Amino acid sequence: MYKQSLIPGFPEGAQRVGQVLSILKQDGWVTYFVGGDNYVDHKESDKAGERFAFACLMENGHVRATDLQKPPLLLPHRTLMNWCAQYRKEGSSSFFRGRPLKTPPVMTEAVRAQCASLLEQGLKPAEVARRVGIEHSTLRKAITRKAIPMACNTGAPDVTPGQASAVQVQPIPASTNPASTKSARSQTDAQAAHAMGTACTRADERVEAAFGLATSASTRFEHVCDVPMGGLLAGLPALCANGLLSGLDKYLSLPKGFYSALHILMTLAFMALGRIRRPEGLRHIAPGEFGKVIGLDRVPEVRTLREKTGLLAATGQIQAWMQDLSKRWMQDDPTEAGYLYVDGHVRVYDGELANLPKRFVSRERLCLRGTTDYWVNDALGRPFFVISKALTEGMGEALLHDIVPELLASVPQQPTQQELDDDPLLHRFVIVFDRECSNYKLISQLWALRIGAISAARLAWSCGESSPLISSTSVLPEV
Repeated sequence: MYKQSLIPGFPEGAQRVGQVLSILKQDGWVTYFVGGDNYVDHKESDKAGERFAFACLMENGHVRATDLQKPPLLLPHRTLMNWCAQYRKEGSSSFFRGRPLKTPPVMTEAVRAQCASLLEQGLKPAEVARRVGIEHSTLRKAITRKAIPMACNTGAPDVTPGQASAVQVQPIPASTNPASTKSARSQTDAQAAHAMGTACTRADERVEAAFGLATSASTRFEHVCDVPMGGLLAGLPALCANGLLSGLDKYLSLPKGFYSALHILMTLAFMALGRIRRPEGLRHIAPGEFGKVIGLDRVPEVRTLREKTGLLAATGQIQAWMQDLSKRWMQDDPTEAGYLYVDGHVRVYDGELANLPKRFVSRERLCLRGTTDYWVNDALGRPFFVISKALTEGMGEALLHDIVPELLASVPQQPTQQELDDDPLLHRFVIVFDRECSNYKLISQLWALRIGAISAARLAWSCGESSPLISSTSVLPEV
């Protein structure tokens, strides 16, 4: 059925929002016009009526959420979606419900005095809450806001009354800049969309980078609260300890621009920790909020991230960086580098730019196009490096020509040539692989280099009385 268009009439003094909606504020009332018709009105101080009006207008298709996000309203997108969900599930009456009756306070004077007495006896807050009969979180909040007189001594060693006067607690200075809220940041990011782009609040640095006056943007973490995925910063020390930033300026670099190699690496690393598998997944996250996690105003756009990543792969020394990291990891834990596990995995290719040969994929039980990745892991299964080959004659060929030369140069604490000559059974290190390479020729070639090999037999031996298998007890490394 054809939908008749509304007459485009807007009252004088009204602010136009979207195609047909206009909002008029006059004499303490807010009136919403759809075309020239008075749709709904409420008092300016009636916040419940405002929420109901916007939810009703969006649900009936008179205005879009993107129009309400723009000036002059600057309403957060998530807030608008919550109002619509409330309207659909609970109806219009849910916007005008009265506040629930206030429950009596739990931390009364008697309860606070009882908690203070128990805390003075040296009991833990959890035990105090159990004895008094209140929630542990309630007591913890009361201690935080100093509602209990003796809470400052909780968890501290016993101090005599004579020593207590000598103890001075230094207050933590408050920050001069208050933490910004998510709602305030959403409005600021929406306002920036009319200038350089959504959440592009560092306009001066972007202009300097565009004219080549700055090498890159400065990484600056701001005082903010309610940041989605802000917990990813807890994993930053572990990433740095594993050498994430060790290749900067040595193996990885980017030309002058707003985003440096540091920002790209941190973005990719936090995407992996946040279970974001592809750059397109960033479109479902507020760019300004994720940018606060990496120390910028916003995260790189999907196209920019792909371009920068491709530039790093094309101009950087990726192979040298991987070898340097592998050698560093082996030197950090040489006892686990004595036994190395090698295994091959097929990475299926679904694109159309390359005509790769087909190979058997065991998990699919099909022959599919792809590349083969040979992973080298330590005794605990932690990967050292990977060798990717599009054309391969099998793991044995990759083991002799690609993996073994790298291991001979990287594995620490190998015996000297004199020690190898004195002990004919001494080996440099041991490689463990599956039955694909279980053949006499390969094992002989490895032993010629004094490299031990452990593999599964190709034949299935019986476990009867004449079985050549013997029982053996081994001690596995501790995880």
